[in-house]
Amino acid sequence: MTENNVEKLVELNFKKIGIDRIGKIEDYFFSIEDKQDSENELIVSFNFAPNNNKSKLFEFFDKLEESKQISEYNIDKNLVRVVYIEDEKETVDIFLNGIVNKFREIDGKCICSNCDNTENLSFYSNGNVYSLLCESCGTNVIDQFEKDKLAKNNYIKGLLASLIGALIGSAIWIIIGALGFFASIAGLAISYCAFKGYGIAKGKLTRKGIILNVIAIVIAFLFAQYAVLFIQFMKEFENMDLFGFIILTPVIFSDLEFVKSLLPDIGLGILFAFLGTYRTIINNYKSAKNSENIKVEKIEL
Repeated sequence: MTENNVEKLVELNFKKIGIDRIGKIEDYFFSIEDKQDSENELIVSFNFAPNNNKSKLFEFFDKLEESKQISEYNIDKNLVRVVYIEDEKETVDIFLNGIVNKFREIDGKCICSNCDNTENLSFYSNGNVYSLLCESCGTNVIDQFEKDKLAKNNYIKGLLASLIGALIGSAIWIIIGALGFFASIAGLAISYCAFKGYGIAKGKLTRKGIILNVIAIVIAFLFAQYAVLFIQFMKEFENMDLFGFIILTPVIFSDLEFVKSLLPDIGLGILFAFLGTYRTIINNYKSAKNSENIKVEKIEL
C-alpha cells in the first residue's frame, strides 16, 4: 500500500487489525488489505445486504474492471471482494467514496456477518480476528467469550487426550526407528497429535496446558524408544516376546556397558525429537500466552 493511501485511511480513522485496515465511510463498513502476490493492488471487502438493485452494483464493478480501476471482483454469499489497482492520480479514499455513492444510489446496506440485521453495525475484534456484527450478535459473542474464559479447564481429561494423541503419533517414530533411522517429522507427528488430542478434548490452550502437552510428548517419546528397542531385540532373539522383554528390562538397564551403547541412539533420538516438536510447542505457547490477554471488544471508529 502506498504511503498516500496509508495517510488517507488514517485520516478516515481506519484501524489496523493484523494485516488489515478496517473502517467506515458514513454507514458503510470496509476492510482493506494488501494483495499478497501484487505490489500495487489492494483487496477491498464489504458485506452487502441482498436487495432488488444488487445487480446494479455489479454492473458498476464491471465498468470499473473495463476501465482498469479494478482487476477483478467476486462475491461469496454477502461478502464482496474487489481488487483495487492503486493509482498515483486517484487515492483509495476516492475509490471508497465512489462505492459509497453507488451504495446510496441503489439503496444498499451492509449486513451483519452472523444474521440478517442491517442496523446498529460495528466491527468486533478478538485479537487479529474481526467481524462486522450487529449490536445483538456482538453482545452475544462478548458474553460467550467471557463465559468460555471463566469456564474451568479439565486438565486431567486434556492430559489423557493429549497422551492418547501423542501415543498415536509415536507410531511413525516406531516405524522409522525400527528401520534404523531418525527423522524430525516423527517428532512433529508426536507433538501435532498431542495438541490435536488436547484440542479434541476441549482443553484450554493455557500455559499450564502447554506443560501437560509437553509431558505427554515426553512420555510418548520414551514409549516409542522403548518400542523400537523391543523390535531390535526381536530381530536378535527369535524367541523374544513382549512379556519376556518387559521382564528382562530391569536386567538390561542395570548393565552399564549396554546403557552406554544406547547413548548415541538416545542422543540422536532426543535431537530429532527436539527438532520436530520445538516449533509446534513454541507456536502453541505463544498462542496460549497471547490468548490470556485477548478479549472480544467493539471497535470504535
